[in-house]
Amino acid sequence: MANSKLLGGAILGAAVTLALYKLYSMTEDERAELVDHIKETTSGLLDDAEKTIEKIESYMSEIKDKGEGEWIDKMHVVKRMLGDFYGREASNKSLGYK
Repeated sequence: MANSKLLGGAILGAAVTLALYKLYSMTEDERAELVDHIKETTSGLLDDAEKTIEKIESYMSEIKDKGEGEWIDKMHVVKRMLGDFYGREASNKSLGYK
């Protein structure tokens, strides 16, 4: 186990070293372009995460509004949620449908 951790640490260290070498071998313009690209990508990911959280909150409140004995209706809400997040075909296949 210790050898695995040591090997993993060495590989990670080599990857970081290579990334830093590549970063510092770039021109200033290339670095600025890379930083801008990273900022745009991160911003997009954060926006997607916020939208996903809002959707989950909406579905959870809909489930919560259902009565205690309405398990079938709750399962339909969960099915819609999975279909929304993973696509209609994926949710049908996971539930055993064709």
